[in-house]
Amino acid sequence: MRTTVALILLLGSAIFYPPTANSQNFYEDLTQDLQKCLDSLMESHAIPGATFSLRFDETHEIRLASGFKNPQKQETMQPETSMFSGSTGKLFFGAVALKLIQEEYLALDDLASEYLTDEWFSTFPNHKDITIRSLLNHTSGLPRHLFQEEFLEDFVENPKIARLPVDCIQSIANKPAVHPVGKGWAYSDTNFVLLGLIVEKVTQKKYYDLIDEFLLTPLKLDHTLAATGRKYNNLAQGHIGGQNPFQLPETVVDENGILVLDPSFEWAGGGFVTNPSDLTKLVKHLQESDFLSEHMKQLMRFPVNLGSGLPYDNGYGLSTFVWSKMEDTRYGHSGFFPGYLTHVEYSAKRQYAISLQVNTDGVFSYMQQFTYQMENVVNKYLDHIDAYNIRQNFKRQELCWNQANIECYMKAYASSEPIQTISRGGVTYDYDNIIGDYKKYFPKERMGQLHFDNIKTRRLADDLYFVTGRFNLKFPNREELVQGWFSVNAKRINGHWYMITDHSS
Repeated sequence: MRTTVALILLLGSAIFYPPTANSQNFYEDLTQDLQKCLDSLMESHAIPGATFSLRFDETHEIRLASGFKNPQKQETMQPETSMFSGSTGKLFFGAVALKLIQEEYLALDDLASEYLTDEWFSTFPNHKDITIRSLLNHTSGLPRHLFQEEFLEDFVENPKIARLPVDCIQSIANKPAVHPVGKGWAYSDTNFVLLGLIVEKVTQKKYYDLIDEFLLTPLKLDHTLAATGRKYNNLAQGHIGGQNPFQLPETVVDENGILVLDPSFEWAGGGFVTNPSDLTKLVKHLQESDFLSEHMKQLMRFPVNLGSGLPYDNGYGLSTFVWSKMEDTRYGHSGFFPGYLTHVEYSAKRQYAISLQVNTDGVFSYMQQFTYQMENVVNKYLDHIDAYNIRQNFKRQELCWNQANIECYMKAYASSEPIQTISRGGVTYDYDNIIGDYKKYFPKERMGQLHFDNIKTRRLADDLYFVTGRFNLKFPNREELVQGWFSVNAKRINGHWYMITDHSS
């Protein structure tokens, strides 16, 4: 049982970055309510410690921690504390593979045997029919090498030795397939190890180096490290739960800060030490940025059924789970590594990312329930958050207009999809025509000073608001104030609010 003193100290583990004083109150209230929920979940399930991230956009993230990084040493968990990602790390490996497919190093329907020409691969079940796609979505029918008797016996006897990925997967040689390729679904780390070997062959680079080049360095994921050694700074102590297939001691970091097992066996099956803040940044990037083309994102999000392996409305896409939650579609992954559990997901409609890590592996079946309960807290604040961010768009427009900067002013309008404005002059369609009209009718010397007021917002859908308000425009060398009313539809696109219609009168 945690002591009262420990709980008080934990309240200092929340990190919040408010954008302005105006928004600070409800963001701080949300942070406090999330902290209470996280503390309660950890206490009620006797979990040593947890870290959490909720990321709305580049400037709005809530990071929390609860419990202990190391209960034996009474070290309090901090939001930046790291843990092993387990299979959640497949998001990194899968993202780089999809990028390489996009750049035509590989193709989804290429046969694995085109690249894996060593004799050992011919001993694997389904080896003639396995494709890159079937590796990425786990429809290859390959057994899971980690839980084969041969691998487990060797690992239990020598948990501290480094293992080459190609050696680890030999435990499935000459074993029967789980199902024919593409005619079933069976989760297997073996798929991603084979994918990793193929990626390294076609690029002549280490997979970890590619991930660093494409993701870790550009995104500044400073707390994400390759799991290639037995000692890591700021790593939480991991605790083994009721199931212990690797027969490890109750804690996985010894008194000298060294792991009691070598993590290199996991490699492309997960293979990272990370934290929730880095994970939410990653999934937002994969879903919202142009790192992957829209076509490749659609392929990534296209799921197959977790039983039949056939196309379905939820299941597993290309390196990501796809499921329904809160009348929304989610993309993400969960992960197990001895002593640690991780979950991260992205909301398609709400366009935020949420992640949770705990330093015990004994509550795997509860991880999505925990995030669900945390999101129930978030739901109470969403209208406030959305309304604030939409109002901020109008504040930015005022500033841009008053600096005679039409290009800046137009950033509030969507440029990636059809938009329209309506005024006394009629209807104008598309971004280029709208900005052209502004420049034509409002040369810099005539723009004057603009102020919006009486702004009201009404939610139509998770990603769509109807907004009304008044504009007040003071032209140079003109005494009277020009006033009028407007209504706009604001749509959330890649985590930001943009106007798609604008009617002024």
